[in-house]
Amino acid sequence: MDWGHLETTLETELPTDFKAIVAAYAPIQLNGHLFLSHPNTELFNLAKEVDRGIKAFERIDWQVAGAQFRGENPRFGGPDGLIPVAGTDRGEAVFLCRSAGPLSWHVIGFSDDGEHFYEYEMGFAEWLYRYLAGEDMIGPGSGVFYPGPVLIEDLPRSPGDRVVERRGPDRKM
Repeated sequence: MDWGHLETTLETELPTDFKAIVAAYAPIQLNGHLFLSHPNTELFNLAKEVDRGIKAFERIDWQVAGAQFRGENPRFGGPDGLIPVAGTDRGEAVFLCRSAGPLSWHVIGFSDDGEHFYEYEMGFAEWLYRYLAGEDMIGPGSGVFYPGPVLIEDLPRSPGDRVVERRGPDRKM
């Protein structure tokens, strides 16, 4: 798995738990909502998605939008900015960002109202677990719980591939 290009562009090494999940499963759509891309695929390419996301969020006039992150206008990309790593079919965005304290990572949800960033003081693996358990992990009222196994849609990696639908193990929830 080559993360070098993406991490060089971002000037930071992404968190280990995020990279392990992406390497093992992406590109996927989970429970019909959350999309995760992969850095080494032609389609649903994480490096391209991150670049596109950073450029799109940088074009927003945050003073007009009124959304702040940690008390100031948000910054995107780079070692200290928000890094867009996932999104939903509902227009929500998921970012990784270094915590304000020791060198660890937090997950940031950006609600579909376009006005609020919500910081979750946990790694990506815990955030994903709680998201799939139906907790509000992108902002208030964002939780969606589906009982039974997680619906996993393996997305095409290159032209000509097709979507493969499967289910995860029973979650006993």
